[in-house]
Amino acid sequence: MAIQALIFDLGGVLLDIDWEKYREDQRRGVSTQNLWVSYEKLNTELSQFLIQVRPFYKIATICNGGSREAMNRKFRLSEMVDLMVFDGEEGIAKPDARIYLRALTRLEVNPEEALFVDDKLINVEAAQQLGIHAIHFKDTTQAIAAIHALLHIPS
Repeated sequence: MAIQALIFDLGGVLLDIDWEKYREDQRRGVSTQNLWVSYEKLNTELSQFLIQVRPFYKIATICNGGSREAMNRKFRLSEMVDLMVFDGEEGIAKPDARIYLRALTRLEVNPEEALFVDDKLINVEAAQQLGIHAIHFKDTTQAIAAIHALLHIPS
């Protein structure tokens, strides 16, 4: 079956996290709890790719941490994707198989019709065990090239 849905992790994939700034603030004693959102920025290259392919595929996110309200307020994420799944709302987190299955059910696709991208190998492997195509995100160029190859999209 052809891939019909693309599912992305947020932190470290669709959102770049400035870990250097975060660690520097921690060293300086700056409280990072309320400033967490200041370390996140949209991965513009990947978000532009999503916008280009969205007419042809269902687009979703599965996120451990974060909130729907924060993602919409800062990044207007709901305008870029068809479905957002948050561990806090579901009561389960990646790599628990149930969170992937809930996303698939809501997207109305079978595992083999979905492609999942995450920067954590344990989450990629969990998706693969369910029959979901999965890519271990290392950087944006690598991920987009791998997506192109799986979807048979010319680069």
